[in-house]
Amino acid sequence: MLRLRRPEDVPAIAAASHDPDTQRWLEDEPMTPEKEAGSLARAEEQWRSRTGAPFVIADAGEDRPLGLLNLQLGDRATLAVSVFPEARGRGLASRALRLGATWGLRDLGLECVVAEADPGNTASIRAIEKAGFRREGIRDGKETFVVLLQDLD
Repeated sequence: MLRLRRPEDVPAIAAASHDPDTQRWLEDEPMTPEKEAGSLARAEEQWRSRTGAPFVIADAGEDRPLGLLNLQLGDRATLAVSVFPEARGRGLASRALRLGATWGLRDLGLECVVAEADPGNTASIRAIEKAGFRREGIRDGKETFVVLLQDLD
């Protein structure tokens, strides 16, 4: 399931930010204690200002954080996903991407949602395609994919 971030999620988010595979593909630096302290406030401000929807991917039964999904609302609505190391290989990224795209297209009325991945990140590319996104091409050095509402029906 997708839900808003909570204070008790921050330690898991911070730990995952130091994972070597996460660092390999993301441009964000690992979280420092200072960044940890402000991470929840930054997520709440994105939500409040409607510039983003920073969700936690959580286990539906235990409500344990398993990853992050962020819908950035700018010139283009862009989804980014990161699954914590202990939860990888279970199809969570593709399910979260599909949930986030469906929410954005149906509930927010977005025309399309974009996802991007480094061309060498085959796991992310597979997850994006499995979620129903169509390859659009290369943009700013990233593989770019797009999904429309009719693609999800």
